[in-house]
Amino acid sequence: MNPAPRLALAVALGIGGVHALPELPGLAWLVALAALALPGGRGALERRGLALGVLACTLAAQQALGERLPVSRHGETLSVRGMVSSLPEAGPLEDGTRTWRFRFAPADSGLPPALRVSWYRSSETVRGGDCWVFDLRLRTPRGSHNPAGFDYEAWLLREGLGATASVRAAQRCGEDQGGYWLTLRQHWRERFERSLPDHPGLPWLLALTIGDDSSLRDADWEALRLTGTSHLVAISGFNVGLVAGLAFWLGRALWSLWPRALLWLPAPRAGLLAAALCGLLYALLAGWETPVQRAALMLLVVTAAAWMNRLQQGRQVLSLALLLVLLHDPLQWTSPGLWLSFVAVAALYWLGHRGRAAEPGWRLLLRLQLGLSLLLLPLGLLFFHGQSPWSPLVNLLAVPLLAVLTPLVLLAALLSTLPVAGSTLLLGVCASALALLGEGVRQLAASLPMPWLPLALPPSALLLLGFALLLLWLPRGLPLQPLGATLGLFALLLPVLGSPRPPPGEVWLTLMDVGQGLAVHLRTQRHDLLYDAGPAYEEGFDAGESVVLPMLLASGTRRLDRVLLSHGDHDHAGGLPAVRARLPVGEVIGTPAGRPCRAGEQWTWDGVRFQILHPADPAGWGDNDASCVLKVEGQGHRLLLAGDIERRAEAALVALDPDALAADLLVAPHHGSRTSSTPALVAAVAPARVLYGAGWRHHYGHPRPEVLARWEAAGARNHVSGWSGALDWRPGADRAGTLSASREQSRRWWQAPPGP
Repeated sequence: MNPAPRLALAVALGIGGVHALPELPGLAWLVALAALALPGGRGALERRGLALGVLACTLAAQQALGERLPVSRHGETLSVRGMVSSLPEAGPLEDGTRTWRFRFAPADSGLPPALRVSWYRSSETVRGGDCWVFDLRLRTPRGSHNPAGFDYEAWLLREGLGATASVRAAQRCGEDQGGYWLTLRQHWRERFERSLPDHPGLPWLLALTIGDDSSLRDADWEALRLTGTSHLVAISGFNVGLVAGLAFWLGRALWSLWPRALLWLPAPRAGLLAAALCGLLYALLAGWETPVQRAALMLLVVTAAAWMNRLQQGRQVLSLALLLVLLHDPLQWTSPGLWLSFVAVAALYWLGHRGRAAEPGWRLLLRLQLGLSLLLLPLGLLFFHGQSPWSPLVNLLAVPLLAVLTPLVLLAALLSTLPVAGSTLLLGVCASALALLGEGVRQLAASLPMPWLPLALPPSALLLLGFALLLLWLPRGLPLQPLGATLGLFALLLPVLGSPRPPPGEVWLTLMDVGQGLAVHLRTQRHDLLYDAGPAYEEGFDAGESVVLPMLLASGTRRLDRVLLSHGDHDHAGGLPAVRARLPVGEVIGTPAGRPCRAGEQWTWDGVRFQILHPADPAGWGDNDASCVLKVEGQGHRLLLAGDIERRAEAALVALDPDALAADLLVAPHHGSRTSSTPALVAAVAPARVLYGAGWRHHYGHPRPEVLARWEAAGARNHVSGWSGALDWRPGADRAGTLSASREQSRRWWQAPPGP
């Protein structure tokens, strides 16, 4: 193997090794590693690359962690002067107000250099580059912690955000302070909004020109995901490469018209300079965010390789690009876009060199698209827990369309800033074309049968699948394709064949960490029940999408036999639509549109008895007290899930049959609020463990200290999802069973430690 791939691989392994640690390596480990890397001889390049990766990642991580708001300052409210350092994301307008989210750069050196700020129900207009004095309520980086699902803390780390905050009061200050490119992007956005007010194509126009995709709604992103076309809208390698390719062609053609210039610079090299310059300008106009930076660095490496006539050395070029990207920002290791982009480029290079010299263009495009989709399948399953089976066919149409539309849109946008007659009309035509394309994507996503195949594979199965796909695409002279097909099928079936399940008569419970809300997965030998589905907010966090669905898939669940919603509050039922959109659901109980929850109903699955204890008549109770209370009895263990019931419902249950409430494990009523867990209920249930679905330091203050003390005095052990992450309980030798907490079991150095 050539030096460049060996060095890049060693650096990547070093960075990846640091990301696998619960704590950053100390000085002693770094010194020992440096000592191993110093001697020459065989393997010196690999040892030095490994040490370089570890050192670069450790230094970057220490700097990022040092810029975080300390936990001791969580909840502070400060008056902070600073600048809006990004294009703000604007929520829907409601009653003259909207929610704004933006990056904020404080002038105060005692705060992190960048904050993620939310401004709820604001009647003001926020612009990129604005100077503001905000009264901010600060929060240290912390998110839900689950074995599967979105890692919010890793995202904040990658984005360089040292804290989040919400606005309590605001006052404008001084002149705009934004840099040239931010001011230019804000100016273009406002010009487009004035020229095309309320145009359905405006969000797509903003996304493709200035990289502002904040106007695209959840329904748009869902349609793009279901059709596998998200990469065409979020500006990254495809868009930057397209602009650079067009600039190369135009630059070379125009340079050739000047014969004297050809004497001192050949036309192909003039085209390369034009490609690099236009690609960088487009990257700056698109916001210079991490995916765009990555694409720009790759463009510069490819341009330099072409300048030195080294493009035929594809492995070295790609390895050098990966090396530069990783050393530029080692914390991007956890970014899905990093690996998707590099694997996509490597796959295209490999597939392109396996074709026949006289291969027709349509056949080349079909082979590249099919091969790319298959080779990216393991990464898609790893990051997105599923795959769109229609993605290759949809992209065969969408890629050429966007390849034509993107240059036209950019040209129209550029002309609209100049006093050119008809430029606004051309911009409107392009926006209408994009609106038609967006509507076509939405209609396609809604009409395709099985638009998304949910599937989560363990790491071993993903590695096996990747190896199998490589075998499928080996040269035909090596007859290994049948082996590859067999191994690939086995890898896809491995979760179904080997997912652990409870034995007969036993139930396993997982309380997911969904913040302030509740989502509980109950498994028997052959059945799955979801009790509540977590919170969801319009155009915001959706626990069903980000937590519940990935957790269900990671556990091997392919179908929910029943969903039981305790009641309709958004923190319990909000995530259900996202779950139902991806997983088959047998029956839903507890919704106005479905069957109501009524006391007395019971069923048995695999030797485990399920019984609804409350309410006998939902109409006779208030919102929280109408919660569905579920009792689960296996062989030697009893569980009680109490929803959001409060004092009145608790008193009714105790008066009706206190013995029926006895349980070994309780999912606490109403997240441990002071209006629940009365002494009578504590005495009747007498559990060994109490689990609380509550957010970390949430403003509701759940669970209340007096409630924790009450259960603890009765002999129970308290466990809070917001403190410990997802809680996985299984029966054991005693009543307490065995319980594992994800924040304690699988912590990484960038994640907050367990505890209140």
